[in-house]
Amino acid sequence: MRRTRRPSRGTSVVEAIVAAALAGIAAAGLAATAYTATRALRLARDDGNALAFATERLEALRTGTRAAGGDAPVAADGTVFARTWTVAEGRGAPTALSVTVAWASHRAILATRVLP
Repeated sequence: MRRTRRPSRGTSVVEAIVAAALAGIAAAGLAATAYTATRALRLARDDGNALAFATERLEALRTGTRAAGGDAPVAADGTVFARTWTVAEGRGAPTALSVTVAWASHRAILATRVLP
């Protein structure tokens, strides 16, 4: 007499645990990717704001009164930037202008030389 195997009914507990573990690993990977993307977008936004603040001050120095100083502009999202600028007058040589914008642990620096 030949014995045949009966097909199993449903899933075993081990299969369910393995499936849940794989789903958890996939969800954790998606969460990590979303976090990294959000951080990168925030940094890109802050870089753009810092560049805009530095360019604005550098253009004002090129066309207006040239004096060293600093201020703390605030972006629309509430990020506070520390902006400082220096002017190095050169006698008979171009004037060196430099603007530094810092926030968190980042910094953007723009510099140029203009005729007196």
